[in-house]
Amino acid sequence: MNVAPISYIILYCIFLINLRADFLQSNAMITRNYQKSIITQLKTLFLLTFYTSVFFFHNVTAQNQENIADSLISKEMRLFILTSDATDKIEERIQNTFDIEKDTMLGLAYCETYLERGKEKENYEIQYFAGVRMTYMYYSMSNYDKAIQYGSLSVKAADKLKDTLGGISSNLLLGSSLYVIGNYDDALVSYLAAKELSNHMEGSQYEVACLINISNARLKLRQFDEALKGFNEVLSTIKTKDSTTFSGYNETYLSAMLSKGLSLSELERLEEAEKIYNTGISYSKATKNKKYEAFFNINLGNIYYLRDKYHKSLGFLQEGRAMLRDFSDLENNKFIADYFIARNYFKLEKYDEALKLIDANFERIGDNTNTDKTKEMYQLAIDISKIQENKEQELFYLKKQSEVAEAKSKKRLLARELLYKNDIKDITIENEKLKDEKAKTQVDKSIILTVSIILVSLILFIFLSYHRKTKQKEQKFLAIIEDISKNKELETTQKVSQVSNIKDEKAKAILEQLHELESTHFYLSQDVTLHSTAKLLNTNTTYLSKALNAVENKSFSQYLNKLRIDYVLVKLKEDAVFRSYTIHAISTEIGYKSATTFIKEFKNKTGLNPSYYIKKIED
Repeated sequence: MNVAPISYIILYCIFLINLRADFLQSNAMITRNYQKSIITQLKTLFLLTFYTSVFFFHNVTAQNQENIADSLISKEMRLFILTSDATDKIEERIQNTFDIEKDTMLGLAYCETYLERGKEKENYEIQYFAGVRMTYMYYSMSNYDKAIQYGSLSVKAADKLKDTLGGISSNLLLGSSLYVIGNYDDALVSYLAAKELSNHMEGSQYEVACLINISNARLKLRQFDEALKGFNEVLSTIKTKDSTTFSGYNETYLSAMLSKGLSLSELERLEEAEKIYNTGISYSKATKNKKYEAFFNINLGNIYYLRDKYHKSLGFLQEGRAMLRDFSDLENNKFIADYFIARNYFKLEKYDEALKLIDANFERIGDNTNTDKTKEMYQLAIDISKIQENKEQELFYLKKQSEVAEAKSKKRLLARELLYKNDIKDITIENEKLKDEKAKTQVDKSIILTVSIILVSLILFIFLSYHRKTKQKEQKFLAIIEDISKNKELETTQKVSQVSNIKDEKAKAILEQLHELESTHFYLSQDVTLHSTAKLLNTNTTYLSKALNAVENKSFSQYLNKLRIDYVLVKLKEDAVFRSYTIHAISTEIGYKSATTFIKEFKNKTGLNPSYYIKKIED
């Protein structure tokens, strides 16, 4: 069941607080310093060169964006927004356009023009006012790319103003936009930044909103224990509050309860999750919150599915699904409910009914890559096709599953590029400031010439280093690909030859059994140890260690890492769907409890990062 990245009521309350015209007036503007020393200028030039080089080597190019203001605003209004000293009147006009006239596009056009003025005048109050409103409106319109673009800008403006509440709300908005498109790592960074700003507001609705979002992001990142701690903290805080004075009390409480149940179910603590969901149903009924009553019913149905009680599961799922019909804005939740129902049909061998539901989902989802569990839906359709021995249908669903995974991956990369592009814009602005300062301080021409020579040399050095490293990586990658096909044939022959040369018959028998055991991929389990492996071979750890050391010249840990990395190199090369997984998910699939350990062992073996290897295969 999809969990919203932020309690909508809390988000709206924070936004309303930031509408006050007098809110930012107490924040001092950051004045420009025209008396920087020569050393400071040199440092700035070096820093600028470095980031410009990074930008060049990553081929990040600016894209022309359509200016919605040009076609919607009259010349008189544009002149008023860009030049009038009555900024309070401008902001009042913008707000009335959104709230009273309900003309979203015109309001956005006004904001864009006002933002243009804020950037030109380096007025961070204006930048924040326009940026946060554009972020909020684009988020509400599900235009998450734009929301990320302006969210990043409003975060930086709030930081310049040292505006705590502005920093909280803009970080929450940016994090929520990243969350919705599946970029949970960057979303978590934004949520944590908001939480840091709210630390002195202990127990406030701002801190609660931050905690909920952080825990939801951790839930998506499969950090279930940490997520559960966060939701328990939220619930403990909520219980100390007065429901009549705490904004969005019921929604916040129900959201935390629902997410706590999800955390417990992921941790396979199903009885505890069931109790939470039943409590949630009772509370939803008492507060007449039909939406959350539906959510709790659907998640309770999932619990019974996990317990193999398929008929009982269907009862709760169908009841929850029926309640969702009254909500036009919960399409994603409806898709998930239908998928859960289809899973039960599959278990009850009602394959046609299951596939009919799944196909209906696909038709309604269309090209919307933000929908949760699309990968799982396609996998269910593939499994049904296999059972029905419909090869053509199976291939169709496999292709679609791969396309969806690729589209989601591209969307996450685009979000990162947007954040990066905003950083490049900031560097460009700093460059313009630097030019002004150079003119005002009349830097000696000989120093400028020396600096220029150094900078050119630095750029050349960076370029040559980058080219050399790129070439080395390319060669390593090609060598790995070539070795994969060779190793498949040579490894078995080599192992047989090595084992046959062992004089110790007991060690020889152990290694023969071990090589047979490798075909079962036992090493992909996170629980595999020297002791458990020895037990599988009916021997003890001492004999197994000695045998491995004698032939493989490795410890058990080194032997295990080699098998896992050899396996993942082939798997990534041959399986497009597996390549779409996150690095964390890949490491879990091949037996590592830590993505950091996986990356380290992968690099030790290949000299490359896993992300680079995947990218090269995709190319």
